[in-house]
Amino acid sequence: MQTQPTPQRQARATDPLFSALATPLQAKVGELMERAVAAAPGAERSRLLRWLLVAAAVFLLWRVGRGLRKLFWALIGIGMALWWSGAAGWLHR
Repeated sequence: MQTQPTPQRQARATDPLFSALATPLQAKVGELMERAVAAAPGAERSRLLRWLLVAAAVFLLWRVGRGLRKLFWALIGIGMALWWSGAAGWLHR
């Protein structure tokens, strides 16, 4: 059974900026992985593994940043709902 991609996922996958950044980065990380696996233990392999860790850290920071943006807007929405419903006044008593 195949599932159809949601419009949001499809939009992200076809986003020109996303494609322009993701494709070269994936290729470069794949190349680093291949070189790290093929390299003998030593200074070269350590350097490659360090670069892979840097790439993983940048990816994680990017994902956290995207998550914080969504959290920020969710909190703004909840705050506005509390304000307009009058529940904010109840919280300040």
